[in-house]
Amino acid sequence: MNAQKDLQRMIKRYVSGKATAEEIRFVENYYQYLDEGEEVMGKTDEAVEENLQSLLDVLHHPVKEPKQQLLKYAIAAAILVVLGFGILFLTKTDSLSESQKVAKSVKTIDVMPGKDRAILTLADGSKLILDDLKEGTITQTANLTVTKTKAGQLIYKANNAKAKSDQIAYHTIETPKGGQYQIFLPDGTKVWLNAASSLKYPEQFASNERRVVLTGEAYFEVAKDKAHPFIVRTAATGLLGQEVTVLGTHFNVNAYLDEQTLKTTLVEGRVNVLNLATQKSNVLNPEQQAVIGNQSFLVHSVDSGDETAWKDGLFRFNNSHLKNILYQLERWYDVKIDYTNIPNKRYNGMVSRKAKLSEVVQMLELTGNINFKIDEGRQLKVLTK
Repeated sequence: MNAQKDLQRMIKRYVSGKATAEEIRFVENYYQYLDEGEEVMGKTDEAVEENLQSLLDVLHHPVKEPKQQLLKYAIAAAILVVLGFGILFLTKTDSLSESQKVAKSVKTIDVMPGKDRAILTLADGSKLILDDLKEGTITQTANLTVTKTKAGQLIYKANNAKAKSDQIAYHTIETPKGGQYQIFLPDGTKVWLNAASSLKYPEQFASNERRVVLTGEAYFEVAKDKAHPFIVRTAATGLLGQEVTVLGTHFNVNAYLDEQTLKTTLVEGRVNVLNLATQKSNVLNPEQQAVIGNQSFLVHSVDSGDETAWKDGLFRFNNSHLKNILYQLERWYDVKIDYTNIPNKRYNGMVSRKAKLSEVVQMLELTGNINFKIDEGRQLKVLTK
């Protein structure tokens, strides 16, 4: 018997409301087992299998109830994240009949998830493929040293004082579709760069400010420096463009060229968001998001975890349009998607970014009358019934 597969099937029944009383008790007590500190991550597959098997063996035995009532989706998500199964859960907000909740995938091939991949362009125009380089120093000048860590991070260390504005040389890091990367800038600011994104930044920051240019999506943990504001400028899409100014804070910027809005989400601290087209600005507080469109500039409250889950290895959807979900899948799995006739559906849930594409679309299929096909040209087709 494969204990991991048995547990996955049981959790699917638990989420769908089809589990037996014994299975419900088992899943909730297994969550308690994890929550109380039992180490699972980092163990061998055999050790995990042994743990699961021993718990499955007591499925039909009386067990105590969990100490507190927990939402079943949170329980299922926590178990599957810890075990690294990849798939957590997805639910569609529309009401569904029982017959609509089961759909078989018609995929023909599979696509692996993205990974740490990027190209670094130096000031002299030379390009370095970072995923091909070993750890250690990758470039060094009189002004800075750039190293790659064992974990794949890029770290800048400035060797001299801040540069004059007319002496600044720039580097650019670019991630392809199916790539992501982490970088520590010369001032200590940490940046997570999402797929199909680029960040342009100086070898040394200027004496009066710290300015970078972003295309795509990035999460910033800005090093505090009251005397030198940190400014993120997004590349313009038509008339769209913005500048985000901070002193030291955590925030996410989504500025993909193929989307209709620019989104800045604040996690910690305060930022000022300036609409370059209208010169209007707004100051954000934590858990607020600024959305700039061609004719609009809105600020509203959000769960910042939904916007930043990608840097922690998750797709997290909160009443998300299917089209917006597909945008994320297209970038992370480097596939082509036909967006014509996309049904107007919204979804809630989470899926690991380590999951194969087939696993993600299978969970989408389980929510209603929609199927997907992955063809040999790495094209994901949406098939509505």
